[in-house]
Amino acid sequence: MRKGIELEMTHLDTAEFYGWGKAEKVLGDLIKDYSRDDLFITSKLFPYHYSKRTMKKAANKSLKRLGIDYLDLYLIHWPSKFISIRKEMNVLESLIKEGKTRYIGVSNFRIKQFEKAQESLKKEELVNNQLHINLTNQRYIHNSLSYYQKNGITITAYSPLGHRGYTKISNELRETLEELAKKHNATIQQIAIAWLINHKNVISIPKAFNKKHVEDNAKAAEISLLQEDLEKLYKFD
Repeated sequence: MRKGIELEMTHLDTAEFYGWGKAEKVLGDLIKDYSRDDLFITSKLFPYHYSKRTMKKAANKSLKRLGIDYLDLYLIHWPSKFISIRKEMNVLESLIKEGKTRYIGVSNFRIKQFEKAQESLKKEELVNNQLHINLTNQRYIHNSLSYYQKNGITITAYSPLGHRGYTKISNELRETLEELAKKHNATIQQIAIAWLINHKNVISIPKAFNKKHVEDNAKAAEISLLQEDLEKLYKFD
């Protein structure tokens, strides 16, 4: 994590669901050594809090574990069948008013759910939807991205390398990635990340298991793909 910050990857994403607070605590211990203004910290509210009071309590617990006074971005982690979107948006909006978060958004919301959430807000606006997108799961790129681009919303793509870092992929996809990797003097994983972030309004939060992964992820941001490069990979959805 320190290596990532050193390489200017200062968007730090966590959630109360990750280790049931342990990930926030680990991140909180780390960021004590950095200027708060240099970091962009995102956390997520897991939708099993059923009242406004318990949702706000959960948000405050996240802040306490992180050791900070405010989040840069706070998201609803998943849509819920048991809690109304309106109630969740009311809580998010109140957290902005109280200075507990600068921006608000959602995660794993379909467009209709996103629109309902946006309509439920009285004053603020959602700025982000965090979605599962990668080369073998492209549906949001083809079916939803234009909506978010049109409305100035950022998509955060999680699991950009799948769950195995693309160590096991089809021969045709590997061949295409290797062709582009050779062209750009990169790894296939760097091309996979670059493919995402070369789409307008898309950022990504790739996982890393060691410093080498972190360094490779950072270099992916330097790769500029042509439209024809992007399109070569569309067929693998």
